[in-house]
Amino acid sequence: MTSEGVPMPPKESEKSFWKSLLENWLSSILTAILSALIFGSTIWISESESLDLRFKFRGEIPGDSRLVLIDIDDASTSLRPPWKLAELEKLLRPVLERHPAAVGIDLRFYDSPQNYEGNLQAFVDSLAGFSVPIVLAVAFSEGQLLKPERAFGSELQSIPPHVYFGSVTLIDPYYPESDSVVRCVRLLMPNKNYPESQFYERSPIYAFSLQLLAAAKGIDPMQCLAELAASGLSGSPGEYHLISYANNYRHAYQKQLAQADQLLDKFTSIPARELLEGGHTSEWKMRLARQINDSTIVLVGATYEKNAPTEDWFRTPLSWNENISGVVVHANILNWLLRRSFISEPGSLLTFFMTLGLITLSWFVIHFIEFKKAVLILVGVFLTYALATFLLFASWEIWLPLIWPLRVAIYFVLLLGVLDGILSYQWKKKLQWLMPYASSSFLRRKRR
Repeated sequence: MTSEGVPMPPKESEKSFWKSLLENWLSSILTAILSALIFGSTIWISESESLDLRFKFRGEIPGDSRLVLIDIDDASTSLRPPWKLAELEKLLRPVLERHPAAVGIDLRFYDSPQNYEGNLQAFVDSLAGFSVPIVLAVAFSEGQLLKPERAFGSELQSIPPHVYFGSVTLIDPYYPESDSVVRCVRLLMPNKNYPESQFYERSPIYAFSLQLLAAAKGIDPMQCLAELAASGLSGSPGEYHLISYANNYRHAYQKQLAQADQLLDKFTSIPARELLEGGHTSEWKMRLARQINDSTIVLVGATYEKNAPTEDWFRTPLSWNENISGVVVHANILNWLLRRSFISEPGSLLTFFMTLGLITLSWFVIHFIEFKKAVLILVGVFLTYALATFLLFASWEIWLPLIWPLRVAIYFVLLLGVLDGILSYQWKKKLQWLMPYASSSFLRRKRR
């Protein structure tokens, strides 16, 4: 019927019906597309890796400034296996005098007395005298789980304070898939000899990188695991690991495996030979003072050849078919753990006020604009903000503080649309103050 009450001709009535049906279908399709766009972008941006933009878009994690490598890389240095413990102590002494957060010695002393020269007990006791946490790399076997010093034979009779051990082998290796990329790095390995209920009290085995991070933070590795789990670490309590860690490296690093030093460019590195020769000079002391402080983690290891003398099954995130120095891999794993462990997010109060402000702004937007256009505008603002941030600031380490408030504001607008669709007309009248686009004034503006 027309507005005057006169029945419409059949053809015009049919045209009006199809026009209305087409508009409804287009409206439904538009709503579905907008919803899929919103929820798709929500899932994408809520990935833990998006907290680091270079990790998300370049397939790499930028080097953390708190990680410093003492790089044994020059053939002329006297540091070669069998390791001369007196030379190592001379190398480490100026570093320990700076009192870093922790020092990890990623060299193979274990299982082979012929692999070092000197008194290992005296060497460890001397390093422990600086009261700096020291983590030694060790390859645990089943008979050494309860007493890590057994991995060093009879040379190490006691473990001084501040000295820890981190495993560089996997008792149960996680073999790669067909593309030769390992998908998992275990951080905690259970002892098969004991039931799960007795596991924590008996013999937890911590990965070298995790043990080093926990020592630097001055907490138990299990507490460190709990913090990492809260920030996106995957795994069961008895078998924490990094899922898809290698995935994000594959494209960036698969073509660079021939040269191990290419994986070290992003880290602050100190050549061991130069430090050994001039570590006690005033110039070197000033340099160490700039690069090492009480929040720095120092990692000592050999990179002078691809298959450096560290027996290490942690070949991730690199190809299983390539032998990369263990310290290179541990540096990348530790770098990942550092960035997961120290995520800086805005305070809850700031987030609350940003969210409240955006919801209020959204309400005013839909008060004057049709609902679907309002949603489209808000989605456009959301995606434009995210895209501009990714493109303009991808070279910096930033957290996106407006992502969550913008997401909540869009959800608020969508909720209004759902309420508008499912509530009866009587309820709509009672909720007109909440849904201004359904008010009579809005409808009159729309007719005009």
